[in-house]
Amino acid sequence: MVDALLTQDPYVKVALNVPLRATFDYKVPKALAYRHHIRPGMRVKVPFGKGDRHSVGLVIETCSNSDYDDAQIKPITALLDESPILSKELFDLCAWAARYYHHPVGEVFFHALPTSLRKGERPEFRTETWWFLTPEGKATTAESLKNAKQQKAFLEAAQQHEEHGLSPHLLTVLELTTAAAKGLEKKGLVRSEQRNFIKSVETHAHQKQVPPTLNLEQAAATKTILAMRNEFGVALLDGITGSGKTEVFLRVIDALLKEDKQVLVMVPEIGLTPQTLRRFENRFNTDIVLMHSNMTDRERLDAWLMIEQGEAKIIIGTRSSVFIPTANLGLIIIDEEHDASYKQHEGFRYHARDLAIKRAQGQNIPVLLASATPSYESLANALQKRYLWLKLRQRAGNAELPQMERVDLRGQSLKQGFSEYTLERMRQTLERKEQVLVFLNRRGYAPTLMCHQCGWIAACDHCDVNLTVHKRANKLHCHHCDSHKALLHTCPECHSNELFTVGEGTEQVEGVLNQIFQHTPVLRIDRDSTQRKSALTQITQKIHEHDQAILVGTQMLAKGHHFPNVTLVVIMDADVGLFSSDFRGMERTAQLITQVAGRAGRSSKRGHVLLQTYHPDHTAIQCLCEQGYEALAMDGLRERQQLSLPPFYHQVIIRAESQQEAHAMELLMALRQALSVHLSEGMQVVGPYAAIIVRKAGQHRALLNVKSPQRGNLHAVIAQASQWLEQHTRNQRIRFAIDVDPLETF
Repeated sequence: MVDALLTQDPYVKVALNVPLRATFDYKVPKALAYRHHIRPGMRVKVPFGKGDRHSVGLVIETCSNSDYDDAQIKPITALLDESPILSKELFDLCAWAARYYHHPVGEVFFHALPTSLRKGERPEFRTETWWFLTPEGKATTAESLKNAKQQKAFLEAAQQHEEHGLSPHLLTVLELTTAAAKGLEKKGLVRSEQRNFIKSVETHAHQKQVPPTLNLEQAAATKTILAMRNEFGVALLDGITGSGKTEVFLRVIDALLKEDKQVLVMVPEIGLTPQTLRRFENRFNTDIVLMHSNMTDRERLDAWLMIEQGEAKIIIGTRSSVFIPTANLGLIIIDEEHDASYKQHEGFRYHARDLAIKRAQGQNIPVLLASATPSYESLANALQKRYLWLKLRQRAGNAELPQMERVDLRGQSLKQGFSEYTLERMRQTLERKEQVLVFLNRRGYAPTLMCHQCGWIAACDHCDVNLTVHKRANKLHCHHCDSHKALLHTCPECHSNELFTVGEGTEQVEGVLNQIFQHTPVLRIDRDSTQRKSALTQITQKIHEHDQAILVGTQMLAKGHHFPNVTLVVIMDADVGLFSSDFRGMERTAQLITQVAGRAGRSSKRGHVLLQTYHPDHTAIQCLCEQGYEALAMDGLRERQQLSLPPFYHQVIIRAESQQEAHAMELLMALRQALSVHLSEGMQVVGPYAAIIVRKAGQHRALLNVKSPQRGNLHAVIAQASQWLEQHTRNQRIRFAIDVDPLETF
């Protein structure tokens, strides 16, 4: 009778979406074993916790025996899938990621699933109601329904679309009502039919744009990438801003689409997906799917299924799209690969770029990393020949690189953060019917509200930071914990009404420029002005409509946007990051300045960049202006090597959080002592030390930094640390997180 069992093993190990690094043993009921072949990657419903609670879990392994007493092991309640919901390739990727990032295995696997599937819903497209004519409806004239106007309009539309019927989308476009449809259904003139929704793809009119002629550098890069398309390899497309990197993508994608392959294009932020989509749909007559966090659960599941079934050939997504199941993936492109948005900074702290490379290796396909300012990690890999280094140093068309000029602010009287020289250059640019971009990486009206009489400063109740003034919204907002309160007009300490703001934010700069340049539209692009759906698209449309315009924005403006009439870029505070306590501060500052500067002069008109600085002679500022980003990066890499810093040393940050400051520090001090016996030669431990913002969202934070020249030795120690922390925080109100390859060390 044993032979009749489809599932031979009596036990399964199940991963649950809980912050525990263990899996849980469950029995396979005979009734399920006879009917189903249970395999890793299938979802099950299991009892978990006290009472009658049930949770959705994922089968990790089937086993012939268990370490627990059989009487203690509960049975599986239900099997939710007939086949694995995760392919073997994605299953292996998630298992590897859980090990590499030392994160609870269940949370990693469930991170790879759409929310609907995490809840136990079936992996099916949603159904929708279509309407069709009946024989009676075909024979009936619409005029006979003249007293029922809505029904008349519906019948006319149904007769016009007799062959294919009326979809919900068509009902919306034609402004027809379901009430009219149901009325006609009662009369026997139309019938309804339930159909699976299979078009979550973007189906706008494809314009099939004629490709521009490639220059020699673009043509060589395209040829090289296409030559490696049938094997694993990583190519770093290092192209200056405006060098036509996207055109290289498009040529490569075109070739892969002809081979019926899918392409995953990753972008750092949601804001870049509409413009990327526009470029792609103008070029390709194929189905394109977007994947990002602004989609509803239902939209994400439909898109997920479209991609899995191979219906969608081009996928444009943010970092979580690295886990999308594909039918025939041929290439992964990571645009703006240097961007910190690819790193998840909470919960499962993975880096999408690194996971994409691991995934490509498993599928034996190439990865294309693209940036005008490559990360130091990618440059180090290129120098060591691990990556193919493709350089584009010529701007597309006749465009020239912008000229960079330092504006010395020392001893200058500033007008709301602007020097007189800067304002005069802006006037001259606007008089030529050209556009100006003003960059300030601080949103809101001002970063600080202060009392003139007693010196009181408006601070967050939950974090060790000042509240940002948002004048238009009439609120004080903490950008760290998202708490906010009404804007105060009286000091709570001395009751004085002499409150004033310190510093400038984009909202204030927008107001100032509206006063100075009264006849010029001033358009602000930051997280506040683009909250509404399609707000960014509307603003960028306005930019293209006006010859004269001033654009004010944060780093949202630095990424991938193409404004052909912007000829002057003003960087209000080029010194931010020069003296950062984070060793990556200079790298990020240089990337940001270079990316923003690259928005200038992208067509036939020469661009200029003004860097307002109190340190015009700083070696980094000088190097960036006179020699460019690559020269600065090479200097930075040499310095990192001398100081035993990434990418030459590998790092892990262990973070502890507690309501009591001392508890977090004590925990990490005890951990450091426990790890001391496991440290190998060359390994260093720094800390524990307090985070720069010690208290955030009511939690006091402490950090322990472990680094090593050998990645394997480091991971062995962190595995020990993970076990120790689970044991010693079980009954304490202390949370911990392990951050492998961190981007933030303070």
